Amino acid sequence: MEAVELYLSKGDYKNALNNALVIDDPIRRLLALTEVLTAFPREEVLAHMLDTLESISGTPEKALAYSILGRALYVLDRDGDAEAYFENAMDIARSTDSPRVRGEVLAGIGRNLVLSDRYRDGLELFREAVELLQASRGLSSAATSSLIKVARLVEKSADEIPNERALDFYELAKDVYSSIFFKLQAKYIEEKMELVRDVLKRGKVAIEELLEKGEVELAISMMRFLPLEGRAISMLELAYWLFLHEQPRLGRRVFDDALEIVLVGKFKPSDRELEGIARRFLRIGFLEEPLILAGVIRDDRLSSELLGDVALAYARWGDKVKARSIAEGIRDESVKNRVLEALEGENYVGHEQGLPLTGGGEERGAVPEDGGAREVQGEVEQEGGTAVSEGDDSGASGDEIQLRGAEGAD
Repeated sequence: MEAVELYLSKGDYKNALNNALVIDDPIRRLLALTEVLTAFPREEVLAHMLDTLESISGTPEKALAYSILGRALYVLDRDGDAEAYFENAMDIARSTDSPRVRGEVLAGIGRNLVLSDRYRDGLELFREAVELLQASRGLSSAATSSLIKVARLVEKSADEIPNERALDFYELAKDVYSSIFFKLQAKYIEEKMELVRDVLKRGKVAIEELLEKGEVELAISMMRFLPLEGRAISMLELAYWLFLHEQPRLGRRVFDDALEIVLVGKFKPSDRELEGIARRFLRIGFLEEPLILAGVIRDDRLSSELLGDVALAYARWGDKVKARSIAEGIRDESVKNRVLEALEGENYVGHEQGLPLTGGGEERGAVPEDGGAREVQGEVEQEGGTAVSEGDDSGASGDEIQLRGAEGAD
């Protein structure tokens, strides 16, 4: 899986696909192929997934495999086929004799429903899984271990859902932890729920308070609950704050997420808002970010003026080739001519000359790469250890069906 992720991070479809196809375990192979399909939505990948599905014979594994295919079909916008595969997955899972195994498999399918943005259906399946496992506790000592795994899976799903529906998932996870006397974990979930409610109620102010307390990662996580219409600009402001406070890796991550919202989201910031945050980046010596934002500003005059200032800033820092390239791409002819004239006459040394160039995106090498790491949409079976410590029952029986076929490896 690691090789697949590495090639995907480089945009190398062929090698990513080839490495996925040589994975021996069919469930892991399906998960790797799902990663490839998500990055490169091609029917060829789906064909390999269907071939892999045919090679799976075990009932629990077959059910999980069908749900993975359902998730893949949603990626290809084949919603009708996706729903049919999920229905087959649930039918197969419910035919499993062991209540504990049935519960685990239903939880894995539920996770794939969540990853397909079917939150309500995923929650219903998680609840069914929990009920089965709770009823099995008196029959199998392994049921408690299964409950722990499912609770973690439900909590992870809640951590990723970008709306108030996450509270329902947190509530379910908390109930499970409480039922097996994981009191500290249940309390932690309750505190997280209170924070979510606070962000839903007070919005950006609650996020700013987290930043003031130094809870940067938590602030980033909670931004998904901000109103859609203001989320992108709030994220850009947070990215600026992170760059300013010398946290470029986090700043780049938040900036890229915000840019995705701007490009594909229904609610976009105004051109004035985008220009304003771009100029804040420019004032602290970051050039690549304003250059990117100028490209999404629709007003030609505002975009051209911003591009002109970015071009002159590059010239001040000695990159005259880059400066001229930017200037020649300016849409407003009067601004373009003014900037080109300034570049030719070297009339661009101004008050910003003394600013340290502490950033400027990947091109100038100021923001460190993440080593090609991407969050893996893979397995849940190794989920344990760090988040839950109270009485963790790790002595699962050898015939236990792992919660596989659902994304979750960190």
